[in-house]
Formats: sequence, C-alpha cells, structure tokens
Amino acid sequence: MKGQAAIETLLILAVILTAVVAFLPAGQRSNEVSSVMSAARVGASKAIAELSMQYACTIDIAKLTFEGGNITIYLTTSMGGPPDATISDKVRDEALKHIYHAVKGTFPENARPVTTGDYTYDVSVAITRVVK
Repeated sequence: MKGQAAIETLLILAVILTAVVAFLPAGQRSNEVSSVMSAARVGASKAIAELSMQYACTIDIAKLTFEGGNITIYLTTSMGGPPDATISDKVRDEALKHIYHAVKGTFPENARPVTTGDYTYDVSVAITRVVK
C-alpha cells in the first residue's frame, strides 16, 4: 500500500508540474508586456516633463494601448506650445529608450524599435489639441 500511495503522489506532482510548465511562457510574455508598457509610460512622462518646462505648456497622457507589439500613446495638450511633430518625436524616442532599458538593461544612444523573442516593440503617438 505504501508503494501505491507514493506512486499516486508522484503522478499528482507530475501533473501539477506539467501544468505549471505549460503556462510558464504565457506568464513570461505577460510579464514582459507589463514591463514594457510601464517603461513606455515612464519614458513618455520624462519627455513630457522636458517639453512642458521648455515650452511652458501642459501635456497629459490620456492612455496607452498595446496591440501586437505596437504601443500607442495618446496625449492631450493645449493649443499653442510645440508642434505635434516635436511632441511626437520626443515622446516616441524617450519611450523607446526606456523600453530598450527595460528589456536589455542599458540605455541606447539612438531610439529604435526593440525586438525580443515575442514581439518587436514600436511606439506611435497620437495627439489631441484641446482648449483649456
């Protein structure tokens, strides 16, 4: 009887271990995406702070979305201030640098899309001008 109980226990542990191993890649992918989204927000916030000081304007992050490796950062800003292209380029560059840092551990000199085993992360910026 003791031998049978030991075998049953080992079989149960084997099933649990198999289930854990099967779901591990999905969990790692989800963790990577969460880290990348957080890094994109930090980079965008840094760029916005610099632009706000330089141009004395208000820029806010409305939301971030993720779809198949592309992160879209939605911003709202008041009329006036820097041109949309200036805001977009600065926010995209800082977000990509912070994403690279989150994935690779160092900051790159030039911003570019970041490739991992699961995705190629790129950033686009959408700007809405509002009257405040």
